[in-house]
Amino acid sequence: MPVLGYNITKVEMEKLTSNIPPGQIEVKLSPKIEELRLGEIRTPTGKMNGIEVLFDFQVEYNPQIARASVKGAILYMPPQKDKIDDILTAWEDEKKLDSVLLVEVVNFLSMELTPMLVVIAKEMRLPYHVPIPRAELRTQ
Repeated sequence: MPVLGYNITKVEMEKLTSNIPPGQIEVKLSPKIEELRLGEIRTPTGKMNGIEVLFDFQVEYNPQIARASVKGAILYMPPQKDKIDDILTAWEDEKKLDSVLLVEVVNFLSMELTPMLVVIAKEMRLPYHVPIPRAELRTQ
């Protein structure tokens, strides 16, 4: 697995109105990568270099009833260790992201942060940002 670990530094969810309007509410998830830099992790066999990915995972509701933001860092290890310098150079020069890194980071963030945000939304009495399966009674 290319993601070796993560660290959340800020979680914020704000309810902007006390009255949630009836009807459909759209939710937009926006995982943003703010910075890439060289990172390292200490293992029993020594230090390993990787890429530290600073992120801001935002949730926006339309109509604007609430907003959420989770910030933190992920330590990413590319499949080929010699690509670390290439990925960092492309980011520093052009702010260009490696497509494999982007997919891995977005998928990891979605899997790790969705349950936490669902619990917070439940406690704040907000609609969930992901559809929850529901059973329906069918008449025949």
